[in-house]
Amino acid sequence: MARPTIYRVAGQRLLVEAEDAWATRAVAALFADWYLDAEGEPAAGDPSAAAMIVRSAAPVPAVPAGLPSFDVAGGGTCHTDGGTSYIEIDGSLVVIGRSGMADAEVWMNGPLALDSAVLTRLVTYALSAALRRRRLFELHSAALAHPATGAGVLIVGPSGSGKSTQAVHLASAGWPFLTDDVLLLREAAGRVEAWPLRRSFAITAGTFAASRFLQARTRFDAADAGDDDKRLFAPHGVFTAGFKDHCVPGTLVFSGLSGGGSSRVSRVSPGEAMTRLIRMSPWSCYDRATAAGHLAILSALARQAAAYSLEAGRDLLDPEASANLMAACAAEAWT
Repeated sequence: MARPTIYRVAGQRLLVEAEDAWATRAVAALFADWYLDAEGEPAAGDPSAAAMIVRSAAPVPAVPAGLPSFDVAGGGTCHTDGGTSYIEIDGSLVVIGRSGMADAEVWMNGPLALDSAVLTRLVTYALSAALRRRRLFELHSAALAHPATGAGVLIVGPSGSGKSTQAVHLASAGWPFLTDDVLLLREAAGRVEAWPLRRSFAITAGTFAASRFLQARTRFDAADAGDDDKRLFAPHGVFTAGFKDHCVPGTLVFSGLSGGGSSRVSRVSPGEAMTRLIRMSPWSCYDRATAAGHLAILSALARQAAAYSLEAGRDLLDPEASANLMAACAAEAWT
């Protein structure tokens, strides 16, 4: 039996239906790790249409033949005509943007383990698609607020680019934190805002070893690490500056690892910043239904925030050096 629930995320309402008992448990378990706050079932007469449906007891539908396809990160295949997308992963399916259906629907190939990476990817793809249709656009970026001005600093990059390490160092130095990995962009009052999505920080043993602050307040157990050798920990109550539920980005730092001892920072033009943001946001090109809005908000962000390219060296394993560098970028951006 379907169980509809209203969730609040980044200031927006999202109606999610779980079609069976296992789907209900799966949605609750996964959403607990994200800033998705349940508000309860919709009231009688609520006109909200389901943004997302998850089911495990119904047959997985067939993907239409002849669609162009490409591989998706982490394993799986996306078939799309630009309007409707079908993402197949290990016999399960996400359908996005199909006429007459919810924004995103998930068919599981039977109940999966609640800690399954496949389950996480399937629900994440569906959630991201539903959010895009509410003009909430995902970006892989850490986000913190300057402790003096409150202006947002986004550290943008793929996995392994140093986002979490820099976020830990800045939060340890008294910068209010939003997230170390995934955020949502939305337009409000003519400005781009950034809102956090994932509640936990994910750190490697190397990040933990570089942070005496964390070593004094939590632990790193390699046995708890996932397939990517990262361990999740809850930052709330660890960092004294506390949590910030959204910010207005004033600085973009595109992070990568140099492999050397010294870091290098260079200013990036708005045009180059836009190019880099698109590379980090593939659905801004693949999802035709939301592409215009997605590209518009990335363009607005590139114009709004001063952008830098960071080739991070081993010197930024020092928390003070990391905090000083980010503070210098933020100060230059607001002068």
